[in-house]
Amino acid sequence: MTQVSREPTNAARTEACNDGHSTVGNWSVVGLLGEGPWSRVYRAKPLGSDARAHSDYAIKVARQDAGTDTATAIRLIRREASVGRTVAHPHLTCVLSSHVSQSPYYVVMPCLDGVTLEAALAEAGIVLTPHALWIARQTAQAIRALHDHGWIHSDVKPDNIFVSQDGHVTLLDLGLARQIGHIECAGDGPLAGTMAYAAPEAFSSIDEIGPRSDIYSLGVTLFRMLTGTLPFTTHTAADLAAAHLRGTPPDPRRFNPLLPSRVVRLLKRMLTKQPSRRPCAAELVAWLADLEIDTLDDRFAA
Repeated sequence: MTQVSREPTNAARTEACNDGHSTVGNWSVVGLLGEGPWSRVYRAKPLGSDARAHSDYAIKVARQDAGTDTATAIRLIRREASVGRTVAHPHLTCVLSSHVSQSPYYVVMPCLDGVTLEAALAEAGIVLTPHALWIARQTAQAIRALHDHGWIHSDVKPDNIFVSQDGHVTLLDLGLARQIGHIECAGDGPLAGTMAYAAPEAFSSIDEIGPRSDIYSLGVTLFRMLTGTLPFTTHTAADLAAAHLRGTPPDPRRFNPLLPSRVVRLLKRMLTKQPSRRPCAAELVAWLADLEIDTLDDRFAA
């Protein structure tokens, strides 16, 4: 990188990066990996490192062009940094460092190779049962780690589940995580997360969001992996909320007749309306591990 006599400020670097140049904070940006309404993610390496060095890091930067949502963008990055400092697990996104006291607001993570489960489902439609259980079990282990440390993920869905080429799963995006029992989990709070995967209590003014809300969201994700469709496919937000609150999910064997009965029973438990009847994360991990063993031969045959 060309040296200059005056080091640009961190804020200037962020703006330069957003305009297509090559730095953010103390990092040299190689390319844009993705973006959403509140953040952009760049592949990067430490500023001043050898030009031949691998770009093994990802920098998630709060968007400064989000208008009235800029405060939300900053809040989400700060929450991701906070959760990342308190929870570490092989199947959970790893926050290596952060800069959240002033602009630019960002977190630094390892750069993962692979695809999101959403991208895999868009291409393949469904996931074979043994592989779907494998993905779900690893995701459940990450969820369990969050719950054990007092956090709810709040946005478990295929877009936030990353699968490497060797099948290793990483649960992404901690920006919407909530503290268990905090006022932000109150039943009359704003909806956070993605409606298609949200638990019934997310639409209720009575019930609180809790750890088993993540179990429901993973149940919706597993249902889609195994069937190629969501349990509820209504077209309006009001109808979707009503379906989550009162609707009965279809029998997954309508779409996948070869599903083992034990898998169907698990889906039913994960998608029950009453949070107390869903398995906790530890129970779910054990249940999925047992099912994995039952289908191990099928996995390697596939």
